[in-house]
Amino acid sequence: MKKCLALTLLLSLTLCSTMGEAVPKKNIGPEPIVISARGVNKALLDLESPEKRREAASQNKVVTDPNLKILADILLDKEKIWHLNNNYKEVVIQGQALATRDQARALLEAYNRKLPIDATPAEMVELYYEEAASENIKWDIAFCQALLETGFFTFGGTVVPEQNNFCGLGTTSATVRGAYFLTPRYGVRAHIQHLLAYCSPTLPKTQIIDPRYYLVYNQKKRDGFFTRWYQLNGKWATGSDYSEKILNLYKQMLNIVAVYPAK
Repeated sequence: MKKCLALTLLLSLTLCSTMGEAVPKKNIGPEPIVISARGVNKALLDLESPEKRREAASQNKVVTDPNLKILADILLDKEKIWHLNNNYKEVVIQGQALATRDQARALLEAYNRKLPIDATPAEMVELYYEEAASENIKWDIAFCQALLETGFFTFGGTVVPEQNNFCGLGTTSATVRGAYFLTPRYGVRAHIQHLLAYCSPTLPKTQIIDPRYYLVYNQKKRDGFFTRWYQLNGKWATGSDYSEKILNLYKQMLNIVAVYPAK
């Protein structure tokens, strides 16, 4: 059963991949999967309603599948496999989020369940949900940006976990660690404030703790604000496909059917 599940997942992902091509000619997404607190069980998709799927998960009718990491490897863009909508360049930074908190948590836990910071995966999702909501930032895509910047919160680069810096804020070179924040919440808040500085003339509703907020805000107020994620390419980070990597993760998040047992 496990081998069949892994083979099915790989075949479905292969169908929709285009090596070296930014946008697939035919957008066939990977098969949705169900992720519960205990693992993956594709059979849950056969249940006719979300309520029945949640009930089944709460009764522990799930199985653990170690092949889940196959999905995470693809999400990390190791093979340059893109899953993007044709209109991805028009996706805006502000607005209504589409993903659920369960989907975001499932995407993170597919790769990393134990974070080296003072927060669990579920708590990090909640922080992005809360902090972004007050500024009308799409929390689900901002969370994907954090996943990209931190390597699913494994860090391992210039920034260290103790910084609570989830977006590379102030990291201007391989030897400059950048900004430090006292708690994960403050790190998330600074991330959201920095996005707001790029995209909106409206000042944050919370006290500004992003040390580079006005540097960006004043420049954008003069030259024009970036309202779309695609405009961050070569600006937030040096990569010319920076937004593609973020939105690639986002598309995978939306393709996950996440079911967590009720507490």
